[in-house]
Amino acid sequence: MIYNMRNIILSLPALILFQFSNAQSINKQNATQVSFQQVNKDIFESSYYSYGSLFLEKQLQKHQNDTSKNLRNFLNTLKDKGVAFGVAESLEGYYNFMGGRRIGSAAASTFDANITVDMDQLLHITGGKFYADLEAHSFQNPTNLLVGDLQVFDKNTANPFLQMFELWYQQKFFHNTLRLKIGKVDANAEFSVIDNGLDFMTSSAHVTPTLFVFPTFPDPMPSVNFFFTPGKLFYTSIAVYDANQNDHFLDFSGKPGSVQSSLTGTLWISETGLTWSHLSGSEDDGNLRLGIWKHTGQFNRTDDNSLIHGADGLYIVINQTLWKPISDKNTNRGLRMFLEFAHSNKGVAPIYQHFGGGLVWKGITAKRPNDEIGLCTQYGRISPRSGLLWNHEQAVESFYKIYLTSWLNLQPDAQYIVHPGGKYPNALIGTLQLNLMF
Repeated sequence: MIYNMRNIILSLPALILFQFSNAQSINKQNATQVSFQQVNKDIFESSYYSYGSLFLEKQLQKHQNDTSKNLRNFLNTLKDKGVAFGVAESLEGYYNFMGGRRIGSAAASTFDANITVDMDQLLHITGGKFYADLEAHSFQNPTNLLVGDLQVFDKNTANPFLQMFELWYQQKFFHNTLRLKIGKVDANAEFSVIDNGLDFMTSSAHVTPTLFVFPTFPDPMPSVNFFFTPGKLFYTSIAVYDANQNDHFLDFSGKPGSVQSSLTGTLWISETGLTWSHLSGSEDDGNLRLGIWKHTGQFNRTDDNSLIHGADGLYIVINQTLWKPISDKNTNRGLRMFLEFAHSNKGVAPIYQHFGGGLVWKGITAKRPNDEIGLCTQYGRISPRSGLLWNHEQAVESFYKIYLTSWLNLQPDAQYIVHPGGKYPNALIGTLQLNLMF
C-alpha cells in the first residue's frame, strides 16, 4: 500500500508536467489563431483607414486648391475693376560692432497692408484714386539703443506703433495738368524725393535731416497738396501739413507723432523742379528739385532751451543717370547718382546744414538685372547744444541688394558713422534687411 502510494506520489509531477505542456501547446495554438485573426483585422482596419485618410487628404487638397483658385479669381476680378491689394513685410537685424551708445544687437519689423482703388475703372470717375495703408512697426529702436546719431542711420527707425499710415484721395484735372491730393499723406512720397537714394537705408538719402519737421515715417500727417505739371519738363507744387505732436489722426497704438518737435503749428512746403530725358542728345535722364518750407509752431532752441517762433529752410536735390549699357537701353540697368544740399535754422534744427551724395549701380551683370550695389556719404553740421563734443556728423554707407525672386529680396548693409550725435565715439553698424512683397 505504501509502495502504491509512493508510486502515485512520484508519478504526480510527471502527470502535472504533461498536463502543463499540453495546456501550453493548446494555448499556443489558440494564441496563434487569435493572433492571425488580429493581424487580419489590423490589416483590414489599417487599409481602411489608410485609404480613408488618403481620400480625405485628397479631398482637403482639392478644397484648398479650389479655395486658392477662387481667391485668385476674385482678386483678379477686383483688379480688373481697379481694386488692388498689397502686403509687405520688412525684417531687419542690426549689430553695432564699435562706438556709438553701446556695442550690441537690435531687431525691427515693419508690416504693411494696403489697398489702391482706381476710381476711373471702378466708378468711372476720371482721374480719381483712393489709397489706404495700414502699418505696424514692432520691436526696438536701433538709433536710440545702439548708435545715437542725429541723421538716423535707418529710415525705418521708430518706436513700436500701429496706425493707418496713409489714407488719401487724389483727383487729376485738365488732362492731368492739375492734381489734388488730400488726406493723411507721407510727404516724402511727393516732396524731396531722392529717386536714386531710395534703396539706401540712411534717412538722409531719403530726405534731408535739416527738414526736421517733415511728416514722413514714422508718422505722416493730414494734408492738402496741389501739383501743377504743364508739361514733361517743368512742375511746381505746394502743400500744407498739420505737422505737430498733438495730431494723432488714425494712430491706434504707440506715439509715432512724438518725433515732431513742436506741439502746435503747420508745415507749409513748396517745390519746383525740372525733369529731363534725352537732354542735349543724351539718353540719360534726371531731375532737379528746389524746395522751400516754413513751420508756424514754437520750438525750443538747442543751446539754451528758450522758445522761438517758427522755423524754415530750403533744399536742393539732383538725380542723374550717368551710364546705361548699350545692349540694354530699354531696361533699368545702369549707373546713377544723386546730390543734395539743405539748410535750416541754426540753433533750432538739430542738424542745420547738410551735404550728401551717392552712386547706385543697378544690374551689374545681364544675368542679375535687378541686383543693386550702392555707396553714399552724408555730412551734417550740428546746432550748438549742451554736451556737444564735435559740431558735425558724417555717415558712409555701402549696400548690396539681392533680388531672390520678384517678391523677395535681401540687403546686407554697412555704415561707418563719424561722431554720432556729436558726442559718441565713431560707430560701425551692420544691418541685414529681408523684404517680402505680395
